[in-house]
Amino acid sequence: MFTKSYINLYNSKPFSKNINLAICDLTRNNKDILSSYQIGSSVQGTPILAVELGCGSTKILVQATHHAREAINTILLLDQINYMVNLYNNTAVVFGINIRELLNRITFIFVPLVNPDGADLVLNGKEFICKEYQDKDYLQRVPFLSWKSNINGVDLNRNYPTSNPSTDLAKSPGSEGYPGPYYFSEPETDVLKTLTECYNFNGTISYHSSGEEIYWYFNQTNEYRDLIIAKSIALLTGYKLIPKEESTTGNGYKDWFIENYQKPSLTIEVSPYVGPTIVPDENYCAILEKNINVPIIFADLVYFMGI
Repeated sequence: MFTKSYINLYNSKPFSKNINLAICDLTRNNKDILSSYQIGSSVQGTPILAVELGCGSTKILVQATHHAREAINTILLLDQINYMVNLYNNTAVVFGINIRELLNRITFIFVPLVNPDGADLVLNGKEFICKEYQDKDYLQRVPFLSWKSNINGVDLNRNYPTSNPSTDLAKSPGSEGYPGPYYFSEPETDVLKTLTECYNFNGTISYHSSGEEIYWYFNQTNEYRDLIIAKSIALLTGYKLIPKEESTTGNGYKDWFIENYQKPSLTIEVSPYVGPTIVPDENYCAILEKNINVPIIFADLVYFMGI
């Protein structure tokens, strides 16, 4: 039922503009089941788009590319959306789940590109960055293929408040690890905060790129429930489940969501470990195969657990 992939956009210029055009085309061609809208803008004013799929009361967020060098996940989300649209149009059944029935129970909100400025910097270079930022000190220091932050030099997945923050944070803007001057200081994280407050999601998935691992724990009260869901996704993907003892501190979206909403949230690292750089596109076929059904299975579990 998988008809095409957007992987050709991974090497396109400008990346964020082409991604947003693809989102608009995909929704325009499937108006009966898809809608897209701007939820905010990046530091440089690049639109951050969300795609809504389904009409159910259970709401699931799937988002990607908090980290600039992890934009392979933006492609993954576009392919997941397109795949589910095709399943819907063909009244298909996956793992015993009727997709039309699922989309009457579930509303998916996909945010494929949380950090468009950072992704453009990594994939396209400084020429696609506004001149006022090109001369910033922190943009002179590092090779851009290792860059994780937004264009302010803030690591967006360290910009969320929790009661047990990470201790290995950078002190100033740069490639990674700087949590910002204050929590939700960045328009990209503030947009996700507002979106989450608006939808009160029943569960969320954050896609990251390197290690083939799943993080699921952050001091939640209903540990058993969330572990069942995490184990199911680990079985589906073949990824390692990170022990809870390794997830007691953090400032990521998953950590903030679990602590504030006490609902299931996963961080999924999709590729074999590649080090501080982008995931090569030759890894993508395996990534897609392992993750194509993840939103479907995750949402179905969340629904039937009555979350």
